[in-house]
Amino acid sequence: MMRTLTAVTAASILVAGCSSAAPSPAEPTSTATCAPAPAPDMTTPDGWIGFAAERPDAVSFAVDDGLGHTAEHDADTPHPLASAVKVVHLGAYARAVADGTLNPDERIPVAEWQRWYAPGTDGGAHIAALNRLGVANDGTSPTDPAATVRLDDMVTAMVRESDNGVPDYLRYRLGDDAVRDAAEAGGWNDFTPPTLVGVTLGALDATVDTDDLWSLAQRFAFDADFRATYGTTARPRDETELLSYFDRFGPTGTAAELARFHTAVADGSYGSGVDTVRRHLEWQDPPADAGFVAMGFKGGNLPGVLTHGFEFRRADGAPAVVVWLNHDLTAAEYESATTNLTQHQSLLLEAAADPATVGRLACIS
Repeated sequence: MMRTLTAVTAASILVAGCSSAAPSPAEPTSTATCAPAPAPDMTTPDGWIGFAAERPDAVSFAVDDGLGHTAEHDADTPHPLASAVKVVHLGAYARAVADGTLNPDERIPVAEWQRWYAPGTDGGAHIAALNRLGVANDGTSPTDPAATVRLDDMVTAMVRESDNGVPDYLRYRLGDDAVRDAAEAGGWNDFTPPTLVGVTLGALDATVDTDDLWSLAQRFAFDADFRATYGTTARPRDETELLSYFDRFGPTGTAAELARFHTAVADGSYGSGVDTVRRHLEWQDPPADAGFVAMGFKGGNLPGVLTHGFEFRRADGAPAVVVWLNHDLTAAEYESATTNLTQHQSLLLEAAADPATVGRLACIS
């Protein structure tokens, strides 16, 4: 059995129980009149602002409430994205459905999905998805070899549980050009398609060829003998090596690039397939008091990395987008960040709805 990579959760961060204040008429604070930052404390939304002010090297963000209030910090520097990158694969799927290349009602053998699953590397996301979709399993594999799922339901697992196998399945089936084109449709140029399975497999073996992780993922998927033995004797990386590895070889991009993609979804400029992208991303309702009629979200986490991408739509069509990338977090910071996740998300929801919060974020340098 493959060694469990306990440091990697790679799970989507679900918005649950978050609330946001109603929009405030206050204007953003100018950078010339910035108040002192709050004390850093991840247990409150204000404390998250304090953390960003104290550790600006560990944070990048792009905020636009769609009403003329914006804030950016280190938004054009590439950083790890973790599973937040899966919105691009969702775009590729949606465009393929729109042009008839894929049928969302196609029945996919669960065995075809399962071949892209590396046990012990995804924080339980794949099995959680099987359970939600009613696929009987033993905690590792489906128990019915003839089981099938709708392709569209498979895609829900990529967004909701953050299953890592689905984006690689879609990449393999559609090809790299389709993934690149999907990124470009959202204003994200020169996108390099990642392999979510390959990068986690590579983390198990410090001697793996990191220049060709996609070949590693495909060999794992289609070579049964290799799959049966991979990771059983390989030397795992220590914590420092893991952090460096995911920084170098995991999915990367800038806050500005991810924000442009979410903006194209929110304002409809994404074009072909945008309704399908929205249907999958916007499966959770926005806070009732924040002034939005829809909210889309995809986040992710890896050792030292916690990422969020939000898009919101108002009744009049005005969008709001908030992208926040935490990276290079110490082990203690990462534990605190994931433990106090809802407080971080509350800050981001406030940034979308409250111009004064946008102004406070604009003070971070």
